[in-house]
Amino acid sequence: MDVISAAVATSRAGRAVARLSRFAGQWGVRFPAVNGVGLHIVRKGSPWLVPEHGPAVPLGPGSIVFVPHGPVHGFAGAPARFADLPAEATLEPQVCAVDFVSCCYHLDRGAAPELFHELPDVIILAIDDERFPAVRTLADLLGEHAADPRPGNELALAAVVDLLLIHLLRQWQDGADPAAVQDPPVAAVLRTIRDDPAKPWTVRQLSTLAGMSPASFTRRFAAVTGETPGAYLTRARLDRGARLLRHTGLPLAEIAGQSGYATEFSFSAAFRREYGLAPGRFRQREKAGERDR
Repeated sequence: MDVISAAVATSRAGRAVARLSRFAGQWGVRFPAVNGVGLHIVRKGSPWLVPEHGPAVPLGPGSIVFVPHGPVHGFAGAPARFADLPAEATLEPQVCAVDFVSCCYHLDRGAAPELFHELPDVIILAIDDERFPAVRTLADLLGEHAADPRPGNELALAAVVDLLLIHLLRQWQDGADPAAVQDPPVAAVLRTIRDDPAKPWTVRQLSTLAGMSPASFTRRFAAVTGETPGAYLTRARLDRGARLLRHTGLPLAEIAGQSGYATEFSFSAAFRREYGLAPGRFRQREKAGERDR
């Protein structure tokens, strides 16, 4: 069995749920952490994705937010901090400016497949009608099942989520994310960094991979991703560190090395700047969250 089939087969052991969210005016909403795999598809409007840590990210119609690990996150009608989002949101079901459909596989503790552990906490994709036409059809089906549950909906919804996960994982592996559509050379570099963030990459090495001069590469990289190559590399390293803290019992020194840091101290300092707490406290919080799910 290939890795995508194995990952989705593992997810299928969970319980699929879906919901529609419609908002107007000033709004914000939190999605709690779940032991599972989730995704959101924007059908109308331009909401902002609000991660627990880091800046808000603008979205638009057709944006897909894929959450392989189920961390807390939120959405808002304007840039916001996660801490400022209300615990509960008031929905506007009749006239709305923003409409998105969400779904999730709630998994038994420890059931998340290895492939999902290797993915970033949040992946932003876009519906690509030319290369992945089935995704829009599946998104429409997901919306139907979320809006009007009928007899047999539990089985049908699980099948739709299975197919969506397969197509999104293919899209991610093929690099057909927004960066790939805008700039394939930069997308290839993004995949290279994600595959091996611990390697001591330099801008010159990355620009050579993209077939550009360092100055041109840095400008194009920032135009596509909104950050410098160095900032992206740091985030990729800390993403790996967070995944290892969350899913393994490895000692901090080994996690630091696998994340591209020479010492525990340098890793801990960088991790604290990004996540707002020390690696040990982060691990304790995540383990406590698993017990409560």
